[in-house]
Amino acid sequence: MKLNKDVEVIPGSPNTLVYQGRVVVDQGGKNANLALNAEVQLATHGHADHIAGLLDKNAKIKYLPKEDYWSLTLMGRRCMIYGFSSKEDKYFTFDLVKEDLRDEFSETEVKKVKLQGHTPGQVGYILGGVLYAGDSFFGQKVLESFGVPFYSDFWKAMETLESLKEIIKGVEQVVISHGPVYNNRKKMEELLDFNIQFNLKLVQKIKDLITNKERTAEEVTYLVSGSKEVTNLMLNSVTVKSILMGIANEVKVSEKGIVYAYRSP
Repeated sequence: MKLNKDVEVIPGSPNTLVYQGRVVVDQGGKNANLALNAEVQLATHGHADHIAGLLDKNAKIKYLPKEDYWSLTLMGRRCMIYGFSSKEDKYFTFDLVKEDLRDEFSETEVKKVKLQGHTPGQVGYILGGVLYAGDSFFGQKVLESFGVPFYSDFWKAMETLESLKEIIKGVEQVVISHGPVYNNRKKMEELLDFNIQFNLKLVQKIKDLITNKERTAEEVTYLVSGSKEVTNLMLNSVTVKSILMGIANEVKVSEKGIVYAYRSP
């Protein structure tokens, strides 16, 4: 899909952005094996569905934010998305790249904006008047399917979402990794606001679940998740724990494990 004379988006999950036929952002997922002949391969962050392009041996420049160098190894990628690694891989369904990355990254002149929260180092890229915002926010269907957006630090992600309101005003169009591609910036502004409101409702839902009642993070995760599959619950628990640590005013250990509660005044 052409956004303007210089920018094209190849739909996928993630969507892959191509600038002037030579700069590629977030090649991965079903687009991982496309022969794009890129001179520059950029990743917004280190999750496995965004880094296949960094394995491109023909790219002269490759860039991954330094804060996301945990992505160099399979173990690091697992730890940052599931919270642990293991010898079994049945439930590690996001192991889309199994080989280690080589530390052969270099700085790029492409304009970057910090969009931390989803991962410690996620960035967005501005090319040809288009902001590629990675996984800083998501399509409506993605949010409703998972029930919980993936954020390593939920509260930092909320700061990023607020900052995006101003950043978006300075670009012509916005593309995210997992969601629809629009030519209309206004629709992306509306989607950003939908994400903010969705997250605020999620916080309130979790607060209600622990008000004057002790629950483990796993119990809360189950109750707020859309899909109840094992992998989805492992991912969602990362965000839920971040939220719980921000709203619970009582955290203690019981026979159930670590329990969280919000004791109303």
